Amino acid sequence: MGNLLINILGIFLLIFLINFIWLKFHPNAFDKKLGERVKKAREAFVKKDEDRLGRRMLVPRENADGVRVNLYTPSAGISGPLPVVFVAHGGQFMDGDADALDTFCDRVKDTFDSIVVNINYTTIDVKQIPYPQEEIRDTVLYFAVHASEFNMDPKRFTFLGFSAGAYLETGAAAFLKEKGFHMCGQVSVHPFVDDTMVRLADAGAHISPFTLISAGNDSMRDRYPVYVEHLKNAGVDLTEREYPDAMQGFIEYNNPEYENIPLYHRTNAISEDQKDLARACEIYISGELERFTKKQN
Repeated sequence: MGNLLINILGIFLLIFLINFIWLKFHPNAFDKKLGERVKKAREAFVKKDEDRLGRRMLVPRENADGVRVNLYTPSAGISGPLPVVFVAHGGQFMDGDADALDTFCDRVKDTFDSIVVNINYTTIDVKQIPYPQEEIRDTVLYFAVHASEFNMDPKRFTFLGFSAGAYLETGAAAFLKEKGFHMCGQVSVHPFVDDTMVRLADAGAHISPFTLISAGNDSMRDRYPVYVEHLKNAGVDLTEREYPDAMQGFIEYNNPEYENIPLYHRTNAISEDQKDLARACEIYISGELERFTKKQN
């Protein structure tokens, strides 16, 4: 038994030494492999044009690559110009794709009677922050300039973001404010929070009104109290909504795009109970978006 244990430890040590030596002479190998894995995970969400519910288009930008978005227009018979919801998916800044929220956005356009612009921002393994915030900013400004062509009301533009996407939209709102354009509110679902968000609040640059939605096992749960305190001290029109029985990702994951990917089959966030909570939360979100836009009428 003792010799067997020594042999096993020897094998592990040999493997460690081989990997150590290999990485010594290939320092970027791990980053490259991680990048390939993340890219493959993102690609799992991408739909064919004929399967996508939203219309994929490229938003042009001066001196920069265009931004891919999915555009959703409500059913015929609704008069305009219409409010617009700009949606940003989550995915820890590196994962996900706008197509991951395709079914969700298609429902939102009808629940809220609005146009939805689902932004496929560039992930930070490709372009570092603040590049994705700038993409979101430029997308909003493009549709503000071309609002009449798309039957949009630029005075009723709102943000709806998830996790990393919520974080990026909050930063983009500050950039828009610098340009003299004010979003009329943001719904932020289990957002990523760091000191930047707190500093935005302290500087008076944080978007307002702002609705923060959290789940019972939210990974940022310990950071929210300080964030909320600074938002309140800054005079942000803040609404907090917690779903204690919900699992993080409950809104996004309970859609066909996630249900068809084996990686997510192990999460407790996918179930009939979680789906019921998600649909109830979607109704609440639509109510908040309507509240924001009514203030502009």
